[in-house]
Amino acid sequence: MSANIDLIRRDKERAEKEAFERLKAELTHAFATPEAAYTPLTAGDVIARNRS
Repeated sequence: MSANIDLIRRDKERAEKEAFERLKAELTHAFATPEAAYTPLTAGDVIARNRS
């Protein structure tokens, strides 16, 4: 039983590490993008974009 718990824990740690690495890559890309490349968005724009 403890082997199963260890497998679950390691899988969770791996998934969290992968999610963190994706976030870090996205932030690195975002901060490297010139500010002029951004367009202003309203809260409604963001909500609509996330619904699609």
